[in-house]
Amino acid sequence: MHFMLALGAGLLTVALTDFRAARLTTWLGRLSLGALATIFLIQGVAQTTNSARLSHIAFQALGQRVEGWLVAGFLLWCVALLIADSRGKTRFLGVGAVALTAAVRAYDFVLAQQGASMDAATPGLKLIYLSPFVWLLFESRKSR
Repeated sequence: MHFMLALGAGLLTVALTDFRAARLTTWLGRLSLGALATIFLIQGVAQTTNSARLSHIAFQALGQRVEGWLVAGFLLWCVALLIADSRGKTRFLGVGAVALTAAVRAYDFVLAQQGASMDAATPGLKLIYLSPFVWLLFESRKSR
């Protein structure tokens, strides 16, 4: 699973330049997704090799907290794209997808502050993290 997440984040890192967002926000999105791809790759290698040290680095040091900040960077890029280039029905889809994802991210943050985990409380909510990618698929289909 982590290898597929790494591949997806890596491919999207390259694809961000196909969208018309401001250059600075595009670099923020690329940096965020590139770092996420790297973390997912390290997590996949840690699980494959069963290395305790690598698992500690991948899941405790780089895990949820760093991943959360990187997801926030990607969501900022999504907001910039919504403002700069999205139009029509896909804009409404994008606003919904980004707002829903931001709400789930905020909920995850609140749970973490309380010492709980979204994985334990409501694991199905993680599927909402895929909604911006669905929106980007529709956004990429529009003629430029």
